[in-house]
Amino acid sequence: MLPFFLYFVAAMLTGFHVYTLLTLAVFGVPFNLLHLISLFGSFCLLIAAYVSLFKPRAAAKIALLACLLIWCFYAPATAALIRARFHRQASVLSSPLSDKTLEAALCLALRTNPKPHSTRGADYA
Repeated sequence: MLPFFLYFVAAMLTGFHVYTLLTLAVFGVPFNLLHLISLFGSFCLLIAAYVSLFKPRAAAKIALLACLLIWCFYAPATAALIRARFHRQASVLSSPLSDKTLEAALCLALRTNPKPHSTRGADYA
């Protein structure tokens, strides 16, 4: 009974997620073929949940294939997310302003040292 719940919940969660991504195509967002493959994998996982009630070994094989189909979408998405995070950190570290430029700007700012403004009313005239 545990495999049934595990397969069923996983199929519902992944299927709902991919289905909501596919519904965005109504608003003009382009959809990827991997969305359809992943949705088919979620459907296969639902079939595996049903089969697990009668033949657990066959259901495990169906679930393995279904998970591979589902990961056809999630693996590239995860890799792109990780790549984007590391790229953002690397771009901050390798900014167009080098250390020498920042150091020169700091020295120039310290050398020009503007006088503080007086708060007395007579100085404004």
